[in-house]
Amino acid sequence: MNSSIIAKKDHEATVNKKLENCVIAIDTPKKLDFLILVIETLQINATDSLFLKAKDIGLSNDFSSRVQFWKMRCSNPLRNTYTFDSLSSEQIDSLVLLISSMADNLYPLIRQLLSSKESKTLNQERWSLFNKRLKSLIRERMNTNRSYISTLLLDDNNQFFRDLLVILSLSSGEGGANRLKASLYYLK
Repeated sequence: MNSSIIAKKDHEATVNKKLENCVIAIDTPKKLDFLILVIETLQINATDSLFLKAKDIGLSNDFSSRVQFWKMRCSNPLRNTYTFDSLSSEQIDSLVLLISSMADNLYPLIRQLLSSKESKTLNQERWSLFNKRLKSLIRERMNTNRSYISTLLLDDNNQFFRDLLVILSLSSGEGGANRLKASLYYLK
């Protein structure tokens, strides 16, 4: 096993110890699924990239098939096909590591979307493309009869989408997985 993976696991054990008096937030499946949806928006063939990344970071057992991955994502109650299964803490940890690793790769794109230093027209064009693609994926995969989803689709402000991008940007880099994981818990 490579030394960076061992160091990551030791660091995760320390973080897990700190989260012992915490409970997983009820909106965790929704948040994780939307973060993956943003990754799919930013990268074409993201599912294949997710599986390759999972294999690279030693999570291939957790993501052995597309069906298993799909079942994890269907724990989001806003999806068209929703299962009443909840995510285990191991599944959450795996998804957090995977999302954080993908955020590392996509950080330049995320930064461009969140940048305020570029021309306003260029930034608006990027947001328009991102917004159009993300809303298309939401229409395709989420239950549009849910008021939350219909509000997201009608909202031109897109604050929720910006919040997701900020979460992804904070999930990248050293300690990114820990920051993401900490955002999914609350104190008992």
